[in-house]
Amino acid sequence: MKVLGIVAEYNPLHNGHLYHINKAKQETGADAVIVALSGDYMQRGELAVANKWVRAESAIKNGIDAVFEIPVYACLGNASVYASTAIKLLSATGFIDVISFGSESGNLEKLTETASNLNDIRIGERINELSKEGHSYPKARLIAYEELFGDSSNEILSRPNDTLALEYIKANAVLKNSNIDLHTVKRESSGYSAVFDARMKFQSASGIRKAIRNNIDVSDFMPEDSVKYMKNKSAVIRDRIDDNLFNLVRYALLNLSPDEIDEFPQGGEGIGGKLLDAINKCKSADELIMAAKSKRYTYTRISRLLMQIVLRIKRTEFDGMDPGYLRLLAANEMGRKLVRMAKNEELNMLPILTNINREAQNLPIFAKNQLLLDIKAADTYNIVAMNDMYKESDRVKSPIML
Repeated sequence: MKVLGIVAEYNPLHNGHLYHINKAKQETGADAVIVALSGDYMQRGELAVANKWVRAESAIKNGIDAVFEIPVYACLGNASVYASTAIKLLSATGFIDVISFGSESGNLEKLTETASNLNDIRIGERINELSKEGHSYPKARLIAYEELFGDSSNEILSRPNDTLALEYIKANAVLKNSNIDLHTVKRESSGYSAVFDARMKFQSASGIRKAIRNNIDVSDFMPEDSVKYMKNKSAVIRDRIDDNLFNLVRYALLNLSPDEIDEFPQGGEGIGGKLLDAINKCKSADELIMAAKSKRYTYTRISRLLMQIVLRIKRTEFDGMDPGYLRLLAANEMGRKLVRMAKNEELNMLPILTNINREAQNLPIFAKNQLLLDIKAADTYNIVAMNDMYKESDRVKSPIML
């Protein structure tokens, strides 16, 4: 049996995702598909449009066999942390043969060459120099690469899915005793932040989210179950959620000094002072981020930092950490068969959790801390999203079996 792994957010699941799933399965000859899914928080520092359980169930209904959660500390980390953690999780199942990801270039050979070049020690040294001059990390990396290797890969280093693909390739390359192959599917959809355009075959997730807020019909671009859960996300509800989140952000910031803000993974370089100077003048999280944004501080970095602050994800506690468990969110019959096989044949390199109340006590301390953070993050999400705190609690929910 050949098993395909995918890293995803599905925020929300749309037809472009279905294209990737089916194309990757066809081209790799895979018999089953496993997903490492971002939980309730996205890599760009945003709340998910629906909680992880809803999105995991949707994935199972649309061609995925099992879904495992990416811990929140990694979901709110930079691209390297996010990709590395996700790849380690898929590898730790013990049954993944190939990992597929979408990319704008669709050129695995060129992506692999670029990823290899980025390991050159001179790149890191030059990035540090450019960062001290005030450049953001993405811009510094682009300049450093151009200087050392020419500009032929400029587009790869400038496009979001290509950039994330580089991190998947780098993460897989350093796995010990890994025989996992890599595969990419060229994106046929709009770019990540492209606006909704009904003339296009596929839409971006952000375009769909914005279209729904503007009461635009998106049903032709999403599977039916995704349309159903997104219909509950009206502009009024989203505005209330945004207000709830901003109030949490303000409360958290007002209890910190600039130096304390520097203790969070995305903090440092004076960003704490800028946030505290702006907090009383802003009326939304977006306004706050824009007020602090600069050549050095990107919108995404500040957005992630605010979520790290709300959840108290400290650099000293979570930087450099590896995932400590595989938490199953959902599975069908094939997925359950693979999980049983992994356990019976001792293939899994991390414990597979299906009942956290019973199994958490057997985890090492660092893994328990990860799990407690995931539980707290879900509770915080439920407060902000106005969900039932008991029914949607991670301590009450169990994997969805279809």
